[in-house]
Amino acid sequence: MVTHTELTYPEFNPGSGGQPPYLAGREAEQKALLKPLERLQKGRGYGSDIVVVGPRGNGKTALLRWFERECNKVPHIDVVWLTPDDIRQVDDMVSLMTPQDGWEQFLPDGIEFTPLGLGKLKWQLGGEARTLTRLLTARCNRKEGGKPLVVLLDEAHMLGIEIGRVLLNTSQKVRDKAPFLLVLGGTPGLEQRLDDIGATFWTRSEKLGIGRLDNAGARAAITEPFSACHIVADEDVLDQVLATSQGYPHFLQCWGRALTERLRESEVDGGPQRRIGASLLDMARQVFQQKQIDHYEDARRQIDKAGLQPLAAALARSAQTDSGALTEGRLCAVIRSCLHAAGKLPAGPIEQGQYIVTYQNDLAATGYIWKPPIAVAMAEAGVDDPNQVTHTWLAGIPSLMTHVLQKEEELKAETGRKDWLTPTP
Repeated sequence: MVTHTELTYPEFNPGSGGQPPYLAGREAEQKALLKPLERLQKGRGYGSDIVVVGPRGNGKTALLRWFERECNKVPHIDVVWLTPDDIRQVDDMVSLMTPQDGWEQFLPDGIEFTPLGLGKLKWQLGGEARTLTRLLTARCNRKEGGKPLVVLLDEAHMLGIEIGRVLLNTSQKVRDKAPFLLVLGGTPGLEQRLDDIGATFWTRSEKLGIGRLDNAGARAAITEPFSACHIVADEDVLDQVLATSQGYPHFLQCWGRALTERLRESEVDGGPQRRIGASLLDMARQVFQQKQIDHYEDARRQIDKAGLQPLAAALARSAQTDSGALTEGRLCAVIRSCLHAAGKLPAGPIEQGQYIVTYQNDLAATGYIWKPPIAVAMAEAGVDDPNQVTHTWLAGIPSLMTHVLQKEEELKAETGRKDWLTPTP
């Protein structure tokens, strides 16, 4: 009999932002994140900031947490984890991005860390951005007693514009002089946020798109944790889990959690179960479906709160593949047709284009659709040549489109209202 301990079953924690029991299908992204550490160890900064972007539930935070642990394994490199809530003013960045034993050692002689001293420091060094640049450059310079620094900023799409401008300008200047790396993680709304902060920040960053897992990655995400605990799932069980998850990491974790809970409840003679068959899958299915619907509804409420549900439903009708893919032209045509039908389309072509782009950005900000980096688009299309990629936009969660469309049709049937954003044929 196998002793029942807390490690008898894998621990899946969907939605926690923590590390999954097995980080699957992110080998290329992991390799890209590890590359800058070699430069930092040699005392040089990386050539650009790194942006990790993708819809919610695809594992951005999990990837950044993995990278944080990898950074901590490297001798003489410091790593700081931040969110926009941590940095409401520049003084917060000064205190958070400096050594735990204090940053006073990096101040010019005669400056003390007091309100008066900080004011004097800003005046002496030429303002907040220059102050932070000087402090971080010294803080990352081994010759001045510092260490290379990696800053991981999660939820960066919520970054305040003025704070973001100081941080990103500082990052650009520091990494030219010292071993420093800034990694930003955020939803598809991050592109627009970086454009609002500064027109070139998005373009100058190295972008890692975090989309859905391919079949091999999705399979590994669910099988490897169970295999490590000597638990085997039947092939038809795996087929159903993968089909309903659509390679979406959050749903895979939800399945893992539901299956694990049923395994614990189904123990025989006090010993752990070692096989996941059809009957256990059926018992776990209701728990998974409830979590899936809850996730859909959270996303749909955000879409509806932004006044975009009718448009989102129209896009669901127009999506050209099961992945919810749309060409740029098709997306623009649907938005234009909806706005025209609603009498909301401006008269001038320039104004029309700007209005359509605004709706694109609003939809992307909710994560309903996103424009992935080319590597993700190639993986989704199953091609090796970027010239073969035909779809520019993808659904954040393809099955969410079906849910949004169903809810919109139910609302129209219940209220008898006419959809103000119904595209013309």
